Amino acid sequence: MPTQFVLDARDLPTARSVSLVGDFNDWNVTATPLTLENGAWVATMPLLPGRHVYAFVVNGETWIADPRAPQATDSDFGRPGSVIIIQAP
Repeated sequence: MPTQFVLDARDLPTARSVSLVGDFNDWNVTATPLTLENGAWVATMPLLPGRHVYAFVVNGETWIADPRAPQATDSDFGRPGSVIIIQAP
C-alpha cells in the first residue's frame, strides 16, 4: 500500500536533510530520503499491511518520532519511534 509520510518543515527550521527509517527498510538512514515540498518533508513508501515502527532522521544524526503518530513503546535502537498500522485492502 502506498503510504505517505509528512513532517512539517516549520518544526525543523535547521533541517538540511530528513530521511525515513523503520522496520520496512532495515533502519537504513540513507534508504529513504524525504524531499522538501511546499513547506513539508515528504516521502511515499510502499508498505505491507500490518504494524510498522519508524522514525525520521534529521541531518543524518538526530532521530525524532513522528509528532502526528502514536509513539512506539518498542522502538529499535533505544531511540524515539512511531507506529503506523496499514490495513489490508
